[in-house]
Amino acid sequence: MKKRYLKILSIIIVIAMAAAFIAACADEPAAPAPEVETPEVETPADPPEEEEEEVEAQGLPEAPEETAQTYLRVLAPSLAVSMDPTVSNDSASADFARLVYSTLVLQDYNTFEPLPSLATSWEFVDAQTLVMEIRQGVYFHNGDPMTTEDVAFSLTRAGAAEQVAPIIGMIDTVTADSDTQITINLEIPFAPILRHLAHPAAGIVPMNYINEIGDEAFADAPVGTGPFAFSELVIGDRYELVRFDDYWGDVPVIETITWRLVPDPSTRLIEVSTGTADIAMAIAPADIAVAETDDNVNLMRRLSLGTDYVWMNAQRPYLEDARVRQAINYAIDTQAIINTVFMGAGAVVHGPVAPIVWGYQSQEPFNVDLDRARELLAEAGLEDGFELEIWWNTPNTQRQQASEMIQHSLGQIGIDVTIDTMEWTDYLARADNGEHDMMIIGWTTVTGDIDYALFPILHSSNYGAAGNRGFWSTPDLDRLLEEGRQELDEAARMEIYREAQSIIREEAPMIVLRQGELLWAVNPNLRGLVLAPNMAQNYAPVWFEIG
Repeated sequence: MKKRYLKILSIIIVIAMAAAFIAACADEPAAPAPEVETPEVETPADPPEEEEEEVEAQGLPEAPEETAQTYLRVLAPSLAVSMDPTVSNDSASADFARLVYSTLVLQDYNTFEPLPSLATSWEFVDAQTLVMEIRQGVYFHNGDPMTTEDVAFSLTRAGAAEQVAPIIGMIDTVTADSDTQITINLEIPFAPILRHLAHPAAGIVPMNYINEIGDEAFADAPVGTGPFAFSELVIGDRYELVRFDDYWGDVPVIETITWRLVPDPSTRLIEVSTGTADIAMAIAPADIAVAETDDNVNLMRRLSLGTDYVWMNAQRPYLEDARVRQAINYAIDTQAIINTVFMGAGAVVHGPVAPIVWGYQSQEPFNVDLDRARELLAEAGLEDGFELEIWWNTPNTQRQQASEMIQHSLGQIGIDVTIDTMEWTDYLARADNGEHDMMIIGWTTVTGDIDYALFPILHSSNYGAAGNRGFWSTPDLDRLLEEGRQELDEAARMEIYREAQSIIREEAPMIVLRQGELLWAVNPNLRGLVLAPNMAQNYAPVWFEIG
């Protein structure tokens, strides 16, 4: 096996901000991609000897050269909406993209700081000009060598794609300066640009191949530079991937991956327990105890960059008043919801973002205080109570249970809550139109930067499908969110977001239920898998223990 580089694979992964963008980060089932024919995976003839370039590790273990099993079977709650990284920003599509495509930048799994990948180094010439040195000796799965023209083409193409433009759209132009260097010119100074370049939407694709077959055909027969190459798709069931032996980094010991759709979380767990699968993504909190006592399962857990929250639509009657929104927050026992609904998975959050997101600053908590809640309603002239409706989407039973607990809590302060449910597509479409009073949803800040956590869902330019389904904003918050993404001094930027989070706490546009937690059931002999808080798992270093 060829000499290995330290193992790294591209990140991802938030935010987002057309309907597909927000849907992505809500971690909901997505439609399977269309059926395709298997593309050929070619090996370049007599590749030139290249000087090895060391790359910084993500803190991942090194795989041995032998493994007890050369195939990996993964069970997922959904399949990719598209295999083209620029077409959709849903979480399932991002999972696929990280296997097949490489990005210019990676992120450390703990600090989310940028690390070299296809770009070996970079320098900011000024606030809007980024020069990057591009790795040499990299090949696409079809055998074409990757060039700086491919890099410029890929970023330009992604920036023009509506679904992922919020991730890459701040790029004005990309030029291939030479065989080894590109220059990225930004429309505005954008502090988290390197983190955005680690997003799967910024995956590098082959220019000549796409120009030859077209975008639609490329989505059916994707080609990248990642550790695994696409092999086959069976509609509504699975896709198959094969190891790319000329991968630029550390070649996996796993030879094939079968990525299969199994919507029911309990069924996913059972398959790992009975040995018909190796990884069950996202098991149900109700199954934690079962997984913990099963000798055939290793339960992996890690707090994530995601949050679950309840939008309160500020354009609906009663909810336009911040005192009412505060009162509702004072009535909700989020710790009780975590303990009862999520079986202890996750953590209480004192603010609008997960504590491990850069820029988070703890706010004064809304500790349960029914007397204060009633006082606020009286100040708003609503001491006699009123009616609201809360939505949850099928088949998310945790959101159903949370809705019922919220219904009970608000009843204690005179708010009569009715509950409605609908399937995911209708759920989002009606919320985009502002038809809801309250709705439960989730968001994952895949970049690890607070801009990705706040701008898509709280800026006034993003009402509705773009992400702000609370239909709430203030001019001061808009100004701060715009300043925060452009401020390059870290201390000054932190102060901007301190003020922004203080406004959000005071205006209370949402009820933050919890910080999410990854719950995966895996084969006890599986080694090398590290859960990433941004859900950007790297499967390249995975192997199975022998004996």
